[in-house]
Amino acid sequence: MLRLGYYLTKYGRAGGAVRLRCLSSISPNSTKIPESVCIIGSGPSGFYTLKYLLSHPNAPKKVDIVDSSRVPFGLIRTGVAPDHGDVKNAQSEFTQIIEGDNASTDVRFLGGVAIGEGEKVKLSDVEGHYDAVVLCHGASLSNELDLPAYKPDGSKVQSPPVVRVRDAVEWYNAASWAEEPGFREAVVRRGGEGLNITVIGGGNVSLDLARVFAKGRRGILRDSEVRDEEIEEMAGWGVGTIGLYNRRGAYQTAFTTKEFRDIYKMAKAGNTALRIDVEDIERSSNKESLEEMEGNRPMTRLIKLIKQVAEDDEVKEGEGAQISVRYLRSPSEIHTDEEGNMKSVRFELQELSGEKGAQRAVGTGVFEDVETDVLVSSMGYKASPLDERLPFEGGRYKHERGHVDGKVFSAGWCKRGPKGIVGTNIADARETVGRIYEGTETRGQVGGADFVEFLEKKGVEYSTWEGWQRVDEIERDEKRLREGQTRNKIKDEEKIRRIAMGR
Repeated sequence: MLRLGYYLTKYGRAGGAVRLRCLSSISPNSTKIPESVCIIGSGPSGFYTLKYLLSHPNAPKKVDIVDSSRVPFGLIRTGVAPDHGDVKNAQSEFTQIIEGDNASTDVRFLGGVAIGEGEKVKLSDVEGHYDAVVLCHGASLSNELDLPAYKPDGSKVQSPPVVRVRDAVEWYNAASWAEEPGFREAVVRRGGEGLNITVIGGGNVSLDLARVFAKGRRGILRDSEVRDEEIEEMAGWGVGTIGLYNRRGAYQTAFTTKEFRDIYKMAKAGNTALRIDVEDIERSSNKESLEEMEGNRPMTRLIKLIKQVAEDDEVKEGEGAQISVRYLRSPSEIHTDEEGNMKSVRFELQELSGEKGAQRAVGTGVFEDVETDVLVSSMGYKASPLDERLPFEGGRYKHERGHVDGKVFSAGWCKRGPKGIVGTNIADARETVGRIYEGTETRGQVGGADFVEFLEKKGVEYSTWEGWQRVDEIERDEKRLREGQTRNKIKDEEKIRRIAMGR
């Protein structure tokens, strides 16, 4: 996935709310004025799209922000690591956007409304009620780890025991729809100390997972949003090692300096052990990789920190879980026991080939087996189209500055792919809103029933912003919070529905 990163250092924070850098207004000269807009998705891209629609001199008369979930904020709520309260404070800014002085625009949140193929509500239904529709539904599908798995007798395992990183992230973030990530079965089978977790993929999400699990082992998550239930369970796992495996070299590292420094600080404080093999860095340091660093200040800083960690013997001896970052290793197959339970992962050592900026990892024919109790796939995400008629390729909508087709636009991950930080959505949404005002196929010409009337006629239950406020009030009730905890999330989907519906 790409990781929802740290933008507060760029945009500042005061009074607990994020203050965004002032951007120049979108040109008011366009005569193509949409009177009604629907935003599908209430994550960062959805709220920043709402922000720029509302701040436009010719703001629409009506904007509905629709989500399949009854709780808003998308990955800020269920994707950002629960111990990163500074990033989660973006919820305060989003709340100000929707609850602000929007006298000229009727803004509504409609939660619990699923849109797409196989749902009661189709995208074409939405298009019939608005001048413009902006798709901000993110990237909900995981890129799958397709590896053969074998038992000791050589027979193949039909369903290899692989855990998706998204399931794990949603589990410790208490997403009400989260699937169980498969750790319980592995923990019960393994028992005791020394649970070995292997993560395929070395981006920020992988670092988040490693940091949260390492903190869980040490019992230092009590000042985060993690619920008591998950804290107690993680403390009992006995995590021994967490290995993050990268197919390419250190100079192509996907995680960021800020994220990696957090784990380094943990290790310096003795709350985890952190290891990077000096040999991995040396094998990564070919001429083309060194040339790629020229003029790349962010990556130069990151490589400096990576080398510092590799040479720091002190951080290799911390208490609790041991986190290791390995480079130039590609998984080739899984080995299980007779019952199909995970035993090890075989990696083929890689070397870099190709020109500067276009290097790829190629196998060397040298293999190593890594003992593994839990295998986590963290290989990124991709979107799924809400309507097959829309131009779609490579896990995202094809678009021209946010314009997809007809009156349909896009912003966020489903527009640009799962990359960038939270702040990346600001310019992204601004571009899309600017494109909307350059022209839509219908401008103030949509007649007929209101979309809410349509939902009611179809028998589609929906909740409102007031419903979310009731959920929010309960989750932040001081009587439910331990010291240092800012929110105790409700994980029961049915309970959220009843509260949101006022029942």
